[in-house]
Amino acid sequence: MIRAFITGEEGFIGKNLKLYGGPGIKVISGIHNKNEEAAFVAQYVTEKSEPCIHRNSEDAWQAFFEVNDIDVVVHNAAVVGTDVVALNSKESTLTNVQGTYNICRAAKKAGIPVCYIGTTVIYDTQSYQEHIITEGDNRRPTTLYGCQKLCSEDIVKSQTDKWMIVRPLFAYGGEGDMNSLIAKTIYGALNNKEHIDMFLDPHKVKDYMHVSDFCRGVWTCIIKELWGSDWNIASENPYTTWEIVKIIEDVIGRDVSNVIKWHPQTDYLGNHKLSSNKLKTITDWKPQISLRAGIKMSYESIINSQGYNPLTHLEEAEDRDIDLTEFFPEV
Repeated sequence: MIRAFITGEEGFIGKNLKLYGGPGIKVISGIHNKNEEAAFVAQYVTEKSEPCIHRNSEDAWQAFFEVNDIDVVVHNAAVVGTDVVALNSKESTLTNVQGTYNICRAAKKAGIPVCYIGTTVIYDTQSYQEHIITEGDNRRPTTLYGCQKLCSEDIVKSQTDKWMIVRPLFAYGGEGDMNSLIAKTIYGALNNKEHIDMFLDPHKVKDYMHVSDFCRGVWTCIIKELWGSDWNIASENPYTTWEIVKIIEDVIGRDVSNVIKWHPQTDYLGNHKLSSNKLKTITDWKPQISLRAGIKMSYESIINSQGYNPLTHLEEAEDRDIDLTEFFPEV
């Protein structure tokens, strides 16, 4: 039995990593809410501790690891999204970079390996518009978020004795999904939104993957002990964003394309396709959820959700009269 501690376990990916852990994985619960965070601080954080991710310093994490029987840290906690990170540059840098450093240093001292949840925006995507990206391709992010995540990857590699990096490509999947085209479109349609801003080019190709397929890929890498390498995890079944919207319309029985406000000049990723051949060659992992089936699952999940709104930061920006297009590199 592998005892895994997941940082950011109440976020989108974290929740689903717990849900799709399967046999052989036992998730060690950590911090779920502010009350538990306060308890953690009281128990492990000293007056000398530097505030950072969950207000925890390297010493605090080390103390936590020493009193818990943990086989692997799955470091997932992060501020995510190009526009969200740009709007919160200081906080996101503390969390995404300094927080990763603290956790990795503490994990090394405790002798615990780290599996880092990365992102594909670290790649030099503009150079690979007609190319399927592999793990060996150039890394050259063009956004603050991408730079933070690339820096964190290098921290993981340099500050731990045993590591792996797994990168999802456009993971989506119902409640908790706060960033995908699919979640925003379905939610906007169900709530009769007059317009939905999409920082995408409808004619560019994207490779969306249901979050359950990604999570199974992560656990496969850990169970197979694929340490010392990085792994791209994708569905390898790309569609244009316009085609995806038309599938959504067919699944939910509503016309939503007329309320989407596209911002193609912000789609700095352009055509973004990823190869998972490296992982598939040495394991039995492969994606199981088709795009149509995944969209249907998302629709059913969002219908039954409460207090969920993937358009929150868009609405907040509009209320504050902030033009989010300014935070994307123009193409």
